[in-house]
Amino acid sequence: MSDHLPQELLEEILSRLPVKSILICRCVSKTWYSLITNPSFIAHHLKKTAARNSGLLFFSYCKTEPCPPFRKNESYLLYPDELFANPVEELDCPCKGFKGLFDIVGSCNGVFCLSYGYYAPALWNPSVRKIVNIPRPNVTFTSHGFHKHSHGFGFDSSTGDYKLVRIVYLPDSNFNFDKIPPLVEIYSLRSRGWRKVDNDLKCVIPDFSTSAFLNGTCHWVATKPPNGPGVCDAILSFSLGEEVFGEMEVPDCLAKKYHYINVAVSDGSLLLVAFTETTEERCFSVWMMKEYGVPGSWTKLFNISHLANIRRFIAFRQSGEVLLVNRGEELFFYDPKTEEFSHTEIWGTPSSFYLDTLVESLVLLDEPNEFAEEEPSEDDGSSGVSNENSSSPDGVDMDLQKNNEGNQNANSPIKLNEANEILEEVASTCNSQMAIDKANEEA
Repeated sequence: MSDHLPQELLEEILSRLPVKSILICRCVSKTWYSLITNPSFIAHHLKKTAARNSGLLFFSYCKTEPCPPFRKNESYLLYPDELFANPVEELDCPCKGFKGLFDIVGSCNGVFCLSYGYYAPALWNPSVRKIVNIPRPNVTFTSHGFHKHSHGFGFDSSTGDYKLVRIVYLPDSNFNFDKIPPLVEIYSLRSRGWRKVDNDLKCVIPDFSTSAFLNGTCHWVATKPPNGPGVCDAILSFSLGEEVFGEMEVPDCLAKKYHYINVAVSDGSLLLVAFTETTEERCFSVWMMKEYGVPGSWTKLFNISHLANIRRFIAFRQSGEVLLVNRGEELFFYDPKTEEFSHTEIWGTPSSFYLDTLVESLVLLDEPNEFAEEEPSEDDGSSGVSNENSSSPDGVDMDLQKNNEGNQNANSPIKLNEANEILEEVASTCNSQMAIDKANEEA
């Protein structure tokens, strides 16, 4: 039946399928494989995927064993959003068990940017089990010595490209990082390389600041001289499309009171998460920018002053609950409406916790798997990734090779029957049923 469908109709039906079903259909024939791995089809499928919620949460964290040799055990899990109790799947991350702990810079359209030490070595899409190397940047320990840096990752919709921006601060002779203008470079997945970005930045991103991607723009909290460290009075932004920096003011009531402020995103809005701890007061506050780019639209969502030992904000859930980490390194939920909290019985390194809604996409499906561990360089003390290509020479990935060889794909009755069943199930719920029936009659 499937061989008699018009190309446009076949593409429309396949675009309605979940990723796991599409991966099965990919193994039917070289024609289907070529269609599914085509960048235009991947983009078409993403538009449909983005419009619906997968109902799954991507959750990762790392726990260090209490006894020597103090191994770090990383977990990458999928949880149902309606009940954060038992994971439905444990993901096999190619970076798991690497020599160091990976941080997640951010995620966009189902792609996660993984960072390790001075480098952000890989982009990973767990839905299609693809990981792509990011080459070492131009500014390294070898080339410039010790430095601090901040990353931001996101999608440039104007070019359909995934980009990683890196802001590097070099120390002066007194080891101050706010005297020398920062160096900025950007990586493009499309060009597969780094290039320098001119800037006139006057503010400094503190060490604890994470990035938040919203409206095609990366955001960080920053300090403007001469305030110095400890005063977060600006939100630094970088447009991935225009590749220019901008600034937004942090409300005075936050900048002057709170010791630590960070940015986050929830429900399509920018958040400021503020925390202060003194001998007289402990306070945790979350603010939302109701209208993006309008300073006067900052609105306080809630304060937490009766819960001590809050270490870090992780994320909002759709239920309205907040996921936090305490100083005992335990993850717990807080309900701002009832002011009640509940334990998760999950402990881990506070900086390692990451939670986001999973977008099941085909992004990176047309890329080869490239990640392989590389011996650390003696001059920079860091582990990198090699350029060894683990995909097959002709561009057909290992999953397809394991199931079939060459033209035998088209003669696999198991794959054909499974694919036909998938197509018929989807077709029964859409307006293309008549066309499918006609194709079956002709077959």
